[in-house]
Amino acid sequence: MSDDREERIKARAFELWQQEGSLDGRTLGHWLQAEREIQEEQAVEARRRDQADVVGLAAAHNPTH
Repeated sequence: MSDDREERIKARAFELWQQEGSLDGRTLGHWLQAEREIQEEQAVEARRRDQADVVGLAAAHNPTH
């Protein structure tokens, strides 16, 4: 796991813990939820990059000059 990804998960898990009243006993649950959320964010970012690449390639192959 990259350091940046792990830091994002750690920060999100801490936010979840705070939102639930800072109670002990849900550390693993918060971590797993944060991990899922970060994974989904990264998947969305990757799809956006892929779509931008496709649009860029299409524009490069279809000049409007």
